[in-house]
Amino acid sequence: MKAVMKSAGILGGLVTAGVLALAQPSAAVSVASDDTYFTTQATKQYTCAKTTCRVKRNLFKGQPLWLNCYYVGQRVSGNSIWYNTTTFEGEYWVDGYTPGQYINTGSDPRPGIARC
Repeated sequence: MKAVMKSAGILGGLVTAGVLALAQPSAAVSVASDDTYFTTQATKQYTCAKTTCRVKRNLFKGQPLWLNCYYVGQRVSGNSIWYNTTTFEGEYWVDGYTPGQYINTGSDPRPGIARC
């Protein structure tokens, strides 16, 4: 599966005419869905489902994410659903918790994504 997005960033993959093609995570990364979701604004990926937890990485608007499962955690802008997500950083896949409020899932929790 390939997800295609317009980006000036370098995430690994093939860059052609301003379009970046990302390969899905390797088989070693367990993801609940082959679907790629994107952040709706700049946000963070945390070590747990609270904004007081350690930040694993900053995510830019439009960051591609794969959803592993969801967790009910701290409310962020009225939404208490967080997703355990996988994203790419340099040469590595990174797992962490991202507020559902900032992922384009359509509804939270996203149907078909299991609870953690």
